[in-house]
Amino acid sequence: MNVCRGLLLLNISLRMLHIKKQSWYTRPFVKSFQGILRNTDLGKMFYKAVATPKAVKNILRQCYYNDSEVTDELVEKILLPGLQPGAADVFLTFICYSDGPLAEELIPKVECPVLVVWGDKDPWEPIELGRAYGNFKNVEDFVVLPNVGHCPQEA
Repeated sequence: MNVCRGLLLLNISLRMLHIKKQSWYTRPFVKSFQGILRNTDLGKMFYKAVATPKAVKNILRQCYYNDSEVTDELVEKILLPGLQPGAADVFLTFICYSDGPLAEELIPKVECPVLVVWGDKDPWEPIELGRAYGNFKNVEDFVVLPNVGHCPQEA
């Protein structure tokens, strides 16, 4: 019995800081820096600096191709959960996660059709690298969203 009839993947994280994607000589530095962020007050200070309306707005303006979509209401909706207790820990765990399986290791194991959708103006997950996901046998199509950045929901 198939539980899932299909899978849609939007701008998959390429996880460029993953240990497997690091050169042998940068691995110790990346891992050490991530450890410092995750396990010291420096990480909490960093989070405090980015968990502000101004910082969130600046970050969103980078990833949205059409930055007129970055409204105060959007900033508030994204920031509000980040101000809840434990949010800093979740954020630091996410940015310091450099282990575990990669998408390119998991996609071949998916037993249903996969559709990959990517914004062609994504500044953080370049489409040139993303196109490789369209080569897996179970990926039925790689759809390019023209003039869309890192947030396909803006389309």
